Parts: sequence; C-alpha cells; structure tokens
Amino acid sequence: MKSKIAFGVWEAVTIMVILFCTQVFLDFPRTMVENAGNAGWILVIYVTIIVLLLFAIMSKLYSRFEGMDILDISEYLAGNVGRIIAGMVFLVYFVFILSVVLREYAENVKTVSLPTTPIVYIMCFFAISMIVGAYAGIEALVRTSAVSVPVIIVAYISILLGVSQYFDITNLFPILGTGAKDIFINGIPKISFFSAISVLFFIAPFVKTYKNFKSVGYISIIIAGIGLTLSSLVYMLVFPYPASLENVLPLYTLARLINYGRFFQRIETIFVVIWDTVAMLYLSTVLFLTVYVFKKTFKLVYYKPLIIPFTLIIVTVSLIPQSYMSVVELENRYFRRIIWTVSFAFITLIMLAAILFKKRRKRRS
Repeated sequence: MKSKIAFGVWEAVTIMVILFCTQVFLDFPRTMVENAGNAGWILVIYVTIIVLLLFAIMSKLYSRFEGMDILDISEYLAGNVGRIIAGMVFLVYFVFILSVVLREYAENVKTVSLPTTPIVYIMCFFAISMIVGAYAGIEALVRTSAVSVPVIIVAYISILLGVSQYFDITNLFPILGTGAKDIFINGIPKISFFSAISVLFFIAPFVKTYKNFKSVGYISIIIAGIGLTLSSLVYMLVFPYPASLENVLPLYTLARLINYGRFFQRIETIFVVIWDTVAMLYLSTVLFLTVYVFKKTFKLVYYKPLIIPFTLIIVTVSLIPQSYMSVVELENRYFRRIIWTVSFAFITLIMLAAILFKKRRKRRS
C-alpha cells in the first residue's frame, strides 16, 4: 500500500459497505431476532443511530490528524511502543474476525452445496481466493467492489421484493418484541456489528481529504444501516417469532421461497453467486489489511511475503472450534460483546490522548 495509491469516495464507500454488510449473508437477521424478538429491525435502526453519533465524535477528533492512519497517530502519541501496541491489538482483532467469518462461510457452503465435502477442502478454496485478492492489493479490491456492489444491491433487493407475497404485518407485533430493555439497553453492545468502522481509520490516507473521510463514513454507515434493517424487517415479516429463530441462513431461506411460476423459481442460485462474491471481497480485504498492519507495525519493506503465512495461521485458527454452532456461540456470546471496545473505544482513546499530547507540546514550545 504505497502513498501514491488513492481512490475516490464511491470506491471507499463500496468496500466499507461490503465489510459492514457481509453479516447479512450469514446469520444477522436471526441474531437480531435472538436479541429483540420481532423488534429486531428496530434494534438495527437504534444501533445505526448510535454508530452515526459515535462516528460524528470520532471524525471530529480525526480532523486534527488528516492524512494519518490510526497507527501513525499511535506513533505520534507514544513513538514506536505506541505503534506496536496499537498494531498488535488490531492484528489480533483482524485475525480473529477473519478466522470466524472464514469458518462461517465454509460451514454454510458445506450445508447448502457440498454436504459431503470435508470442511478443510472448502476452506482451502476460500483461502486461495483470499491470497489472490490480497496479492492484487487494496486498489484492485476497491475497484472490484465499486463494480460489484451495485450488482449485489440489485440482486439483494430482488430477493427481498421476491418474498413480498409472504409478508404478514402481524408478525411485527408486539412492536417492542421481547421488551424495551432488550432494545435500548442490552442492545447498545450490538454496535459491534459496525466494528468494521476501524478499517476506515486505516484507509483514511488513501481517500486523501478529511471531507472525503467524513463522506465515506456517513454514507457507508447509512447504506449499511438501511441494508441491515431491510434484511431484518423482511425476515420478520415472513417468519413469525419464535419460528424465525430456527433458520441457520435467513437470507438463503428467503430466497428459496421465491416462486413465480415455472420460469421464475430457484432464485437461491442468485443468492449463492452474490454470497460468494461478498465472501471473496470481504476475506481478501481483511487479509490484506492484516498483513498491511503487520508490515507497518514492524516497519517492514514488503507485505506480500506475509500473505501465505498469515493465511495458514487464519485457516488453522478457524479450524479450532469443533462445530459451526461453537463458532456462532463464540462470535455472539463473547466476540460481539467486547469488540466494540477496539473499534470504537480504543480508537477514540488514542485520538483523545494524541490531541492532549499535541496541546501539551504546543504549550511547552
């Protein structure tokens, strides 16, 4: 990732939307039902508003450091030690989430298409695509996402509209689902579903200006919020609570319901195509960011020799859980409850401390 590389607001928005919304193609709608019942869609709106407010604060703090990424800010604050500490925190985060998502996608492919294939073989196919994407670099990935995202959005909306014949408005009542407490208090840690916001603080130097940085943040959060809300709302309109807790792949289940005569059925094939596309872009981008963070943390010259070793580490870690349900439990019960401290609190604290350090330095001079 060299300084001469740059991309526009649209390209950056599309890659952020991919990072935010990949969970839609996994188990996000069902997770919202687990947390708030048939009011899961309200929980998504609530969380999106909180994230917009938090980003307003974070972007205001970042305005003092235009052109720097979070590792640069950490180094400004505490030198090499600060950069290494911050880099290691984000390395652990990226490796863990990448391992979890890789295992989830592989398990779902096994369930949907390849039930007799060993999980490790499926993961190897994903690993190859990750390696190819990471070798291509961030510029190639954002250009690809800029072309792919409009097609993915059209296919996604087609699936949601295709099940409109099954909508039942009574499924949304009682309107507050399992209770206001589950939405407005217990729902606050669910901001971790937007934890990919941390990526924006790594690609910030490549969108060039602070104005572009803010635009990318707000636009991508709003688009992702709309997409996540629609997925939850449509799912709950089709499946009543608590039956909505039973589907492992909610969006795939919705796609299988579409049937408008002999010539318009088996639409789940569209889902599988966009599902694989999103998976490839997400996994490749996060792998690239992982090796980039390692390279910059330890001031190495090249990142490409790191790609295959990190891929092997990620595949190995992803194989540790004994089953798919163990992976889901690990993600929802533990990871999602604490990761917001890295993506929001940790980044905010670094910038606050750097601002105070900057002011103290000015006073001394």
